Amino acid sequence: MSKLPVKLLIFLDDLGLGGTEKAACRWAFGLQKRKHALLVLSLKDGPRRAELETRGIEVRVVNSSPDEIAATIKMFAPDAIHAHAPGFDHAGDILGSALQKLAKIPVVQTNIFGRLENPKEDAWTDFRLFISWTSCVQAARRSFEKLDVSFFQNASVAVYPLDADDGPTFEETREFRRKHRVEPDEILFGRFSRPEPNKWTDLPIAAFRLAAKKNPRIKLLLREPPPAVTAALQAAPDRDRFIILRATADQAELRLTMGSLDAVLHTSSVGESFGYGIAEPMNYGKPVIANSTPWQDQAQIELVRHGECGFIASLPQSMARAILRLSSDTSLRHEMGQCAKRHIRTLADSEQSLNRLETALSCAINRQPNPFAKSDLAKAKETAAYLDAQQFGHTWRERLALQPFHYRVQFHQWRKMKRLALRSGVK
Repeated sequence: MSKLPVKLLIFLDDLGLGGTEKAACRWAFGLQKRKHALLVLSLKDGPRRAELETRGIEVRVVNSSPDEIAATIKMFAPDAIHAHAPGFDHAGDILGSALQKLAKIPVVQTNIFGRLENPKEDAWTDFRLFISWTSCVQAARRSFEKLDVSFFQNASVAVYPLDADDGPTFEETREFRRKHRVEPDEILFGRFSRPEPNKWTDLPIAAFRLAAKKNPRIKLLLREPPPAVTAALQAAPDRDRFIILRATADQAELRLTMGSLDAVLHTSSVGESFGYGIAEPMNYGKPVIANSTPWQDQAQIELVRHGECGFIASLPQSMARAILRLSSDTSLRHEMGQCAKRHIRTLADSEQSLNRLETALSCAINRQPNPFAKSDLAKAKETAAYLDAQQFGHTWRERLALQPFHYRVQFHQWRKMKRLALRSGVK
């Protein structure tokens, strides 16, 4: 590709521990290996800074001043900017004000949440990347844009990158389980999340308790539930069934915890636009049970292929049945875990992800359309068909619980896009 490698400025709102920052770091490490010159510019400091600087990648933290941001960009003189943005109004919009003070610099945006609700960013965004195929499909549907070749002229998908990793050794996981009083014949499920209300749902607790009535040899590890949930579980009569661990930024500790599980429960009230909390245990060969959230992000449907890599179950009763199936069948856990490993390593292959990012950079720099627009459209249509077949569940009770709320949210989304169009002068 022409004009590569390049001087690339990576723009982030902050350097925290979320999936956005994790993906930005992984892309940065890959780009560094491919001889690109990098500068990471962030509005807020955080623990990812040390991770980047340890690898020799320069990091600058600036205040939200267009003049300071513009001065830093001008000093570095990048060939292109890779900005990470949610797709709606956010602190990082200050980048647009800074760019107005400079000669035109091509910008590739990674759209984090499959939202196209920030019309002003179109003025400085030359190419847009979605982080999963499902998020791409949902972006088009939420904005009521037709999913056709024209949609992909200046847009594509670069799935968040994941390096193949078989996880900790058997001896390490055996010691972890012994430390936390998990007997050799017990089946350990786990759930990971930050202790934030919008990430939490009581579904896994309710489902686990239903399943535990029929299988006393199961336990649930939680890392980390909200404080009120922790307090309630620690005071409950069945508290010995639960292992509660504090949240940690230690990647080695997270790797050991995930690798020591038999299966994962990944539930959320808002879903995932990608979901490292799903992808990483799948990488270690763990089957996953996740819930559907058709009113919000739905990439978990793409990652956890129902009946192949685990199960999609959205009610306590259906999730309990899935827990019992996995807990009672060692062969099924192994088969689904191996399928999960193969699937996620194909979907989130780091080299393929980097190739797609480099293609987007080349298109933006050379002012060329996406050369893979037709094949991207075919993949998006395939994803859309699978999403439609799966997202409302697999029983009439799940459909009754999921579908009505989805349509109400869709109507409110239509009204929101109409208001945005009126404000931006689009009819």
